[in-house]
Amino acid sequence: MTDSCRCSRVGSILLLLLLALLPLSAAGQRNSWSLPGYRETVRLGSFKFGSAFARDTYLSASSYDGWALGLESDSWSGYKPSRLFRYGRLHSSLVFSSMKNSINGGSTLELMSSVHYGFMWPAVESDADDLLIGPAVLFELGVLYNRQNGNNPANAEGYLGAGLCVDNTCRFRLSGHELALLTTLYVPFAGMGFAPDYDQPYWYIYRYNEYGKALHFITPFNNPAFTFQLALAVPMGKSRFTIGSSFDFMTNRLGGHSRRIDNNMISVGFVRRFQVKDWNR
Repeated sequence: MTDSCRCSRVGSILLLLLLALLPLSAAGQRNSWSLPGYRETVRLGSFKFGSAFARDTYLSASSYDGWALGLESDSWSGYKPSRLFRYGRLHSSLVFSSMKNSINGGSTLELMSSVHYGFMWPAVESDADDLLIGPAVLFELGVLYNRQNGNNPANAEGYLGAGLCVDNTCRFRLSGHELALLTTLYVPFAGMGFAPDYDQPYWYIYRYNEYGKALHFITPFNNPAFTFQLALAVPMGKSRFTIGSSFDFMTNRLGGHSRRIDNNMISVGFVRRFQVKDWNR
């Protein structure tokens, strides 16, 4: 197990234990981490570091693990109160990682991007808790570059689909400070995935223009994937500092073989601005 993997897992465990053991009291009124009102947007930018794992059987069954670095952006936007979906939830992430195969000594580089947008309905609204749930549009694309394979070094997998987003904000007081626990889960249900068949090298797809054969209808059975985020928002003067954990998992069993990419990471970020938007434009 790599040092980054230990750091990410230990950090996640410590954060959960801290929240479970410390005496918490619900805030008497909504603190500064309240959901945005109409025409408002809360933006949060984060830096991530942790561990990465990849497994691919495109040419031969190989598993890789190593370290990962990334950038993450999240936002909550307020729509008209009369709308069914009163909030918008946007998540975007870019992760770069370097991994090695401990068995044969091979190595691979990964670049993974994701953009998720949820149309949120407030299932629970109170001074202490806001639970949002709604449909989501999800896009993820991961590219692995095998540094030992000169013929077909790159392997890509990804999907564009519709799914579900669940977002919860839990506010509480601790030692006189107003804190917030932010939790978000994205899960795709159906869509289109990109995964070349076992006998489709990438140069073959390009030469004969057979991109359509690399596209497959995805379900939770042949393309299980999810993105989970957990963050603690802490006040720092007039700003908010966040520390959390995120886990992104994408795998599929398409085209006669399997692929998998996941990242387990610690995130550190700040609220960048509280912006007023004119949605009538």
